[in-house]
Amino acid sequence: MKKLMLALIGLATFAINLGVTTTLPFAAQETSTAPSAPWTALSGSVADLAMNADGQAYAVGRDGTVWRWDLVEIRWRPMSGKMQRITAAEGNRPWAVSGDGTVFRYNGLWWENRAEDVVDVAADILGNVYIAKNDGAIFKWYDLRSEWRPIPGRAVRLVLDYDGMLWAIAPDGTVQSFDGESWQAWNGRARDIAAGSTGQVGIATPEGDIRLLNDTAKVWSKLAGINDVISLVIAPDSAVWAVQADGDLYTNKPISSAGEQTRNQQARSANARSMTAEGIAVDTPSAPVQSAQSIVAPSVAPQTAVVKDSRPTEDRGSVVDQASITADDPITFFDTNKSADRIAIGKDGSIFALDADGNVLRWSNSRRDFESFPGSLVRIAVDPEGKPWGISNLGRVFFNTGVEWEQVRDATASNIAIGSDGTVVISDASGTLFEFDESSKRFNRIQGAGIDVAVSPDGVVWVINVDGFVQHCDDFPCKLLPQKATDISIGPDGRVWIVSDQGRLMRLKEDEATFEMVTTLGQEPRDVASGPNGLPWFVATDGSVYASSYFERDESADRMIAARSSGDTLGSGASESPVSDSPSAITFSKNMRFDVLDNGDIASGEAWIEAGNDELVYVYSLQDRKFTTYDERRRTFVSKSTQLGANSYEIDGFVVDSEGGIWADVNEMGQTTVVGLFRDFEGSLREYDDPCNTIEDLGMAPDDTLYVVCSFTSGNNRLYHKPSNSLTFRQIQTDVNISKVAVGRAQGIWIIDSNDKVRQWDGRNFVLRPRSGQEAQAISVGADGSVYIRINNDLAKWNSANQSFDTVNNIDISHLTVDHTGRPWITFDTTPDVKRARQ
Repeated sequence: MKKLMLALIGLATFAINLGVTTTLPFAAQETSTAPSAPWTALSGSVADLAMNADGQAYAVGRDGTVWRWDLVEIRWRPMSGKMQRITAAEGNRPWAVSGDGTVFRYNGLWWENRAEDVVDVAADILGNVYIAKNDGAIFKWYDLRSEWRPIPGRAVRLVLDYDGMLWAIAPDGTVQSFDGESWQAWNGRARDIAAGSTGQVGIATPEGDIRLLNDTAKVWSKLAGINDVISLVIAPDSAVWAVQADGDLYTNKPISSAGEQTRNQQARSANARSMTAEGIAVDTPSAPVQSAQSIVAPSVAPQTAVVKDSRPTEDRGSVVDQASITADDPITFFDTNKSADRIAIGKDGSIFALDADGNVLRWSNSRRDFESFPGSLVRIAVDPEGKPWGISNLGRVFFNTGVEWEQVRDATASNIAIGSDGTVVISDASGTLFEFDESSKRFNRIQGAGIDVAVSPDGVVWVINVDGFVQHCDDFPCKLLPQKATDISIGPDGRVWIVSDQGRLMRLKEDEATFEMVTTLGQEPRDVASGPNGLPWFVATDGSVYASSYFERDESADRMIAARSSGDTLGSGASESPVSDSPSAITFSKNMRFDVLDNGDIASGEAWIEAGNDELVYVYSLQDRKFTTYDERRRTFVSKSTQLGANSYEIDGFVVDSEGGIWADVNEMGQTTVVGLFRDFEGSLREYDDPCNTIEDLGMAPDDTLYVVCSFTSGNNRLYHKPSNSLTFRQIQTDVNISKVAVGRAQGIWIIDSNDKVRQWDGRNFVLRPRSGQEAQAISVGADGSVYIRINNDLAKWNSANQSFDTVNNIDISHLTVDHTGRPWITFDTTPDVKRARQ
């Protein structure tokens, strides 16, 4: 709450910083009356006000000047530009609408034009942004593609609640809410609308009253004591801030600084209290309303550990390397409110990360956010000068020169680490270790072995061996420590950090033989990186990033380096797969390159395509009811001898296990109608008992667990699964009616429901992906976790970074599959055209 309290205290200091005189033409400005208790006046003259779930506040003065509350310096700071409406978004990047209807986004340095003819904009810390245009049309912003997409509905005012639900005022003044699928209309009219942190929604009526959503009574309730309100916000602590037509600002939950008390002699302070039905004067509206779902955004105050001059590990002459001094205990973590898949920190404090799709990110202290950096990798490390190194999805090793990614020739790896002395070590898929030779630009074999690696400041290699134990290789054979781990990192101070096999963050004790556990706010780490002074960051299992300190460094050239650097991390030559789970094998952009494959023995007509767990790709022709597989050596499809194909059995779907066994939903066997589940393997056909009246779809996980969608006479479709070593199907309990299923790594289950909406299993139920919903007709998931869908004839890929599906612009499809490397294959039309994405 510290950040929030500072924000609210700052709102009480308008007199100093918002001394503006120009007024906006509101008709009721001469009729405003001073509110009664508990409302307290805040000095200044305001046209619009905004605050996000993190307590970051912005204001627009009546002369159009934009102000931002500085949470570090505890004061209001003027920003460039002249605006009329403003909304707080993620980080320090608000959106605003100018007087001529141009909507701008602040990029940290200046305002960027994003659209014209706009009357309002709404944004939140989740990255959602919506605009309402002059004609009432509503559009949503897609940042990755830098484009607006229309959504149904009409509005003149917009706001997002803290769960991302859109609320609006329609052109006729009615209040509406949008759940991503449909609009819900409410009785009553409004001229402004606000949403708060606990599901509260408030409106300013055309008469100037404030009415709040009363969640207990499920009615609109009048907030007494104030009138002539034209604008309002609900702060994260539930306080209401209201702007009257003459620009005066009031709050019913004031937090005053000493200076504000002097400037407002007649303002009476009020004890902070919760906004409840019992705590406000109410009257009954004409129609009941639904309650809004609530979510409380956490607010954590960052704390920096104290540095003690106790264990300098590097002394160059008489100068002690400050990065090598170990920070004093205890280590205190705070949530950065950002996400990543992997993270690495350099000796200079440079922080790089990879998102779930392998895109490279670089941390900005000034913006408290990860920013895009060119390239796509599955492992990353940072050298002492702050330059990233990494391993591509093909196992090729790259380092960034500041201008481009340069490949280290004749080197493949699955893991990489860099010591603060500049020693670069890799391990390959077999666990063999190699050290980089700067003079020859090559990696040379060194003693030791491990599937994960770290390097101490003096160049000593630490590893996690194939059995999961930690070892250090300052002598040979390497010394084994009695501790298992899944990740390891060493900072410039020489302290060793690990994520244990039990999911705990631990560090090496002074005895250099045992590890101690470090508290992680109840989060389970999966990846750790240690920075200057031994201060770590970690990535939790849900992808959240936690830090123990921000490392001060000169960031002035970061954006320039990113802008001029090439993002080519494809490379050439030998390749290998990383040891553990990797992101997608495809570097995604709006356009993907596809190779047209030779049809070979595929008959004309519609053709289904399926990637098998045996790493072959199968095509089933509906015309001749026969199978073909792609022969990589001959670069064509060749006939596959099967009992299903030999007897021209009609099937409704199939999957292929790691042995090459084809599991099929058979509809006809010869002239006799037989419905059932069969496996075709090595010339024999075996029927399996299934729990279905009718099989609607089949899916197979990378470990050969079979999934079937069963339909019943009741009209309900249910999902069952059977492990490869079992004959028993068990139901996955859900209230969702399922149509299609696809499964990726770690039993990542995706479905299309009976309403054609894409959903993902979250461990308890199938949830919409994205939350607003996406219709699809087909879905496929690769062994690497890549998710592709068919939307009509379009191919789209799930982007976990922005929680949406990205359409591939240059391909039409009928059927699709994703192979074990993450590449989509498609068939189209009845020729058919068969295409494969390039790596």
